[in-house]
Amino acid sequence: MQQRRERALVTLAIGDDYVANFMTRTRPSWEAYCEKQGYDLILLTEVIDKAFDPAKKSVHWQKLLVGSLPQLRDYRQIAWLDGDILINHRLAPCVFSEVADGHIGVVDSSDWFLQSDDTFNIHTRYLILSYFMKRQLGGTLPRGVQRPIITDGDLASYYRFLGLEGGASRMINTGLFVFSPKDHGLFLAQVYGKYERDFMDFENTPLSYELQVSGLADYIDPRFNVLWSAVVARHYPFLFNPESVPDHDSLLRLCVNVTFRNSYFLHFAAGTRNPIVKGAFETIDDQGDGVVAMVFPETWANRDEVVELRDLKTLDRSEKGILF
Repeated sequence: MQQRRERALVTLAIGDDYVANFMTRTRPSWEAYCEKQGYDLILLTEVIDKAFDPAKKSVHWQKLLVGSLPQLRDYRQIAWLDGDILINHRLAPCVFSEVADGHIGVVDSSDWFLQSDDTFNIHTRYLILSYFMKRQLGGTLPRGVQRPIITDGDLASYYRFLGLEGGASRMINTGLFVFSPKDHGLFLAQVYGKYERDFMDFENTPLSYELQVSGLADYIDPRFNVLWSAVVARHYPFLFNPESVPDHDSLLRLCVNVTFRNSYFLHFAAGTRNPIVKGAFETIDDQGDGVVAMVFPETWANRDEVVELRDLKTLDRSEKGILF
């Protein structure tokens, strides 16, 4: 691997199936974005800590060691992206320019914990919808559990409950973070070494906590890490029950593709067997036309016959039929 540019997108895929899925589904949108913005694209296919115990810590933690790799230390900035993120390369601007010097760029994902629902909040709505869908599909609970406990998701209480005291009031989704290997490689490696075991969400909660209490977090445009799970729970909850809507698969495809075109980076984080999240990932057409073309494909194809698209600065006040 030869460094060609100052900045790079980096991810990790372990195993033939994960590598093949990244190359087929994810890499094309990343390549187009990197070519447009002038970044290197790096796929790591081996764990960094050879001594890690997968029974204690999942492979997700390895992202914290990326800045320690000799072949990556000379990059000015690195953007770590989970492999289940798709990039809207036509719309997304430079992610690195969003981040203040000396900081680690992240997206604050607290909003769905804070937005009220008739049962706690939108995050809780997602958990209930996912569990009911799982029951409907014949899923089973862990041995000894008859009814799962779904909490209100109060973030301050959540961190305290897990033994992480003080200084954290937000939830950062760590599927994306932008950092400098020189400035932050050691910090991230120390977080890796500090925790012996997975949390419920692997490394996400402890890293979210450490980024906040360290003061290193710089909150960038939320469109750089849009969680499809949050969007579908907030706007399209009916999709969790295929029996509730006609032509469910087509509707799911339309909803997720519109969401993709409203995002810079769309993240499909969820359990591997969640068909509303992981299934939607398979339906994204990152090379297709925009939203209007999806809704009116034939009219859009012949749009020059029915409408002019003009920059306002090219018009004068005497022209007729102007729609501001």
